Amino acid sequence: MRKVSRRQRFMLTLPGLLLLAAFFISGGVRALTRGVPTAYAARQSEKTENVVHQQLVSCVQLQQKPTFGGVIVVNKGEVVCGNVTSFGSEVDINGEVDGDVVAFGGNVVINGAVDGNVALYGGNLTFLNGSHVNGDIHVCGGRWNRGSDTTLHGSILDCPGGLSTFLGNDVGVNFRFWSTLAWVVLGVLLTTLLPEHVMLVRTTVKSKMRRSFVLGLLSILLAPAIIAVLFALIISIPLAILVLLGLIAAWALGTVAVGWGIGDYILRKIAPHQNTRGTQVVVGVAVLALAGTLPYVGWLICLGAGLLGLGAVFLSRFGTRLYSQPKHPLPL
Repeated sequence: MRKVSRRQRFMLTLPGLLLLAAFFISGGVRALTRGVPTAYAARQSEKTENVVHQQLVSCVQLQQKPTFGGVIVVNKGEVVCGNVTSFGSEVDINGEVDGDVVAFGGNVVINGAVDGNVALYGGNLTFLNGSHVNGDIHVCGGRWNRGSDTTLHGSILDCPGGLSTFLGNDVGVNFRFWSTLAWVVLGVLLTTLLPEHVMLVRTTVKSKMRRSFVLGLLSILLAPAIIAVLFALIISIPLAILVLLGLIAAWALGTVAVGWGIGDYILRKIAPHQNTRGTQVVVGVAVLALAGTLPYVGWLICLGAGLLGLGAVFLSRFGTRLYSQPKHPLPL
């Protein structure tokens, strides 16, 4: 009986020994030791995510959208996580910006911290005491003033080479930049002071494009001869000057109207939430002016837009009447 009992014990313990041997052979110990760091890494990852979440919560805004006009203010104690981009706006940074600051045609005052580059095109930069910038400063077409107790971890650069390459090197970059800025300012002034006139010209361009272009071309072809005849008749010199000034005004009015239409089309496609009248004019006129500075084809773009707008101005009698009934109400 005793021999049978030992044999039974052996038979019962044999499967356990075999399972234990299989466990060691298949790398069970490594699996156990591997699980500890995995759990530790998971806890560390969770801690890191919590820290990142707390940092994001402390941000006032994760992504700053481009601003057109007005004033951008980052108050003391606020943190903007993202780039600050403005067109014709005044930027006043008293807090912290964790990103780049880019301003077109506006001034920037830094009385806090910027953890990124600062680029100004056609504006002035004021770097007050106690502020610091962790990046480069690009100033093109403007001036910068720096206080004595400031910190700059970067360089101060002139107009970037990329802008020179984009606008071409055949004409000075400053001339091209200021001409574009002048067109934008003219467009804003005309659409602010004479919105109905510009809208009627724009509607005529859209509804009678071919007729406007033909009339504009004929006007340019006949205008030199008419002005020359008026100058030849000494008594008609004042009239010749008035005709010339009227032609220039009509060209400017028509070009702004065409630019307004281009800006409306662009914003409806890429940024419908920013599709306001001021934004349309700034974007459209700027795109048209920059396209006119392109090598080889730039003059064709300027000529085509000018002729189209000039004809529409004459068809609408300088924007005082509708040449044809529009299909939709005019958005004034």
